[in-house]
Amino acid sequence: MQTLGPEERERFTQQESPIAPISGARRRPEEEREAPRIVLGGSLAEVVCGAGAIVLAILGLTGVMPRELTSIATIVFGAALIAHGGAIASRFGALTRTTAPVEWDTRAELGGGMGAELVGGAAGIVLGILALLGLAPGTLTSVAVIVFGGTLLLSGGATADLGALDARGAHMHLAHVARQAAMAAAGLQSLVGAGTVVLGILALVGIYPMVLTLVALLALGAAIVTSGSAVSGRAAAALRR
Repeated sequence: MQTLGPEERERFTQQESPIAPISGARRRPEEEREAPRIVLGGSLAEVVCGAGAIVLAILGLTGVMPRELTSIATIVFGAALIAHGGAIASRFGALTRTTAPVEWDTRAELGGGMGAELVGGAAGIVLGILALLGLAPGTLTSVAVIVFGGTLLLSGGATADLGALDARGAHMHLAHVARQAAMAAAGLQSLVGAGTVVLGILALVGIYPMVLTLVALLALGAAIVTSGSAVSGRAAAALRR
């Protein structure tokens, strides 16, 4: 049998080499590298909108156009939820592969949190716009606060998972720290969500409706600023790896 010489072997290898990259093996890592960037942008938008809701709520509590600022803060907070939920939705497949599950299945946690944020944010924006137009503003903003509180309760699992973003390839100690920080942020988010539901119900039955609604929006804004900062910090760390 005749053996191939060095030049023939090199030519044969060069002819075969372009065949390997045809498979989708390179697309998945690129998509998974893009996922932390999208999550970082959505989390930063959530933090900015949450800070805006805090400022508007404080101004309303000091007596500066409380009715109008309550409606505007409701719209801003709804936009924060949509920004975060939209970021998850845009890279849902990649996020389920790059996040370690915290309590249950990652797909169920991210999917449930994403759906709750998108629906709750859209509902809050609609209620805020109607209240801003003068259609029963006290009632609609109280209902929006209840919706927002339920949204935070349902999206706690997604916050915990996103806080552990790309932790599978990290050092064990760093992954443990990221998981604990994410769990703390998710716990705070759930606690604030439950509290704001109570405040919204009290406001809805007529107990200092404007004051309780503004206090609830202030607490909601602080909660998403805290959770959004935790998630954006983890996403930034994943981008540096």
